[in-house]
Amino acid sequence: MTRFFSAGLAGLMGLTLACGGSSSSRQLQSIAIHSAVNGQQIQFTAAGTFSAPPTTVDPLPVNWSLGLFAPPPANLQYTLTSQPYLVNCVDEEVNGPAQISAFAPKNPSATMEGTVTFAQEVAAAMTFTCP
Repeated sequence: MTRFFSAGLAGLMGLTLACGGSSSSRQLQSIAIHSAVNGQQIQFTAAGTFSAPPTTVDPLPVNWSLGLFAPPPANLQYTLTSQPYLVNCVDEEVNGPAQISAFAPKNPSATMEGTVTFAQEVAAAMTFTCP
């Protein structure tokens, strides 16, 4: 009986791991964008909140974009970076309020470059004005 129970438990554990196990339940839930002004430059960084520990990742690797997704595309190509995004207000001629967007796949094990469906990503946006 012990041998049968051990074999059954090992098979169940293998099935659980093959289907993703508990590590796949950790998902990105939200992104917060922070900004810092330095002269004519604005530096943006992102922090992420996850559903399981570690719950906060700062800096969070994200894909940065000036502007919003309107209308939202079905699929998004991305390149994640944890480096700050810099807007040089003089060179980029940003006049009036502008938008910065950051997005990342919900899956924390996603590759640093790839494609994700709009439903499988988390996005945040911030409005800013150059000094």
